[in-house]
Amino acid sequence: MQNRIRNIVGANLRVRPMSGRNCIACAQNSVRIAVILLIMTIFAGCDESKRFEISGNDSTPPGKPVFIDSKPLNGGARIFFRPPADEDLLEIEASYLNAAGKRIRFSVSYFTDSLDVYGFGSEGDHQIDLCAIDRAGNRSESVRETVVSLEPAVVAVAKSVRVLPSFASMLVKWDDLLQESVYVSIDYTYTQNGVRHEYTRIFATWQSETRIIEDLMLTQGEQVSVKVSVKDKYDNEMAAKDTAIVLLTDEAISKQQWSLLPQDVMMDGVSQATGLNMEMVYDGLYEIDVYTNRFITTMANPWNIIIDLGGEYELSRIVTHQQWSGYQAGGVLQGNLFRGDNVLIYYLYGWDETAMSWELLTHVTIDPPVVTDASEYTAIGQAGDMFYLYPDEPRFSKPTRWIRYEAANGKYISEITLFGRRELK
Repeated sequence: MQNRIRNIVGANLRVRPMSGRNCIACAQNSVRIAVILLIMTIFAGCDESKRFEISGNDSTPPGKPVFIDSKPLNGGARIFFRPPADEDLLEIEASYLNAAGKRIRFSVSYFTDSLDVYGFGSEGDHQIDLCAIDRAGNRSESVRETVVSLEPAVVAVAKSVRVLPSFASMLVKWDDLLQESVYVSIDYTYTQNGVRHEYTRIFATWQSETRIIEDLMLTQGEQVSVKVSVKDKYDNEMAAKDTAIVLLTDEAISKQQWSLLPQDVMMDGVSQATGLNMEMVYDGLYEIDVYTNRFITTMANPWNIIIDLGGEYELSRIVTHQQWSGYQAGGVLQGNLFRGDNVLIYYLYGWDETAMSWELLTHVTIDPPVVTDASEYTAIGQAGDMFYLYPDEPRFSKPTRWIRYEAANGKYISEITLFGRRELK
């Protein structure tokens, strides 16, 4: 070993020739430092090698960890402990039995002093088992302690669930303020024309959301039975909602009585747009089916389309269809849908006869859909983009005869369709 040290130090000294008293002193100091560092490295390596050279035949369990304290977490607890002084210690483990009888385990390395445990299905007291594990896999005796958990996400989300009737659909809302990953299961059933229909929808979520269950073509008075439950990755499940709702009923407003304010004429300080084929926005034809069947404005953004509905209506929904021109856009199946000069941001106003001014009904931003194949764009383009006027709590607007469609971007729109009902007298 001494020869090895001497050789290494000598090699260092031969890197650069030195002369003079100061250089000799520097060299001597360098030698001392090199020797000290080398010895420290050798002994440290020997000490650490002992930890890794523990025989697999070792059957002696390590000492027990010492529980110090715990801190409540949402659906869990942070456990503070002192590890045993065993040289072959590998990790500290905390475990518990969940409601299904499955043991859930969490572990940390031997050089830390705390461990987080999650997955408790309720707030309050829970028992955990704390033990030490060495490199040979030997486990110490368990230390059983009681820790306290705050309300878990699965419970908080279940409490927040709301089911709201909407137009030919229902809204299911929930809050996930902890942003923990959970699964929301929605079972709904209804009977139509004597036939019972049963469906289940499951949504993975980690945030507050509103989900729409659509295409429930039920008539006035027909009920939908709804059961909602919330489950987490630890197999905790909480029943959230069991209710029956009656959906709201609306219908597409006939366009036979619609007419346009003349181009460039103003109404309450707002000018009707100018451009080509404005009447096509309510002719019932979509550009994806009939090429060039769309309105093209010659104005800068924003621009407006002002329509007389021909009578007083309470509005509920709006559907717009975009310009497609698929095979005019390089033969791409998506065409210009959700891009190009299509309107993707707009405002809808209704005329308030009492105030003699425009009243904002809704603000819409159309986001590009997520598709797995480009061919899906054709069906999306034919269906159009539907939005509720009041998405947070679906209802009818105040009666209005005039509507104003204000485009915040783009130049093209193919069709505007409104849903609602005649004013109730």
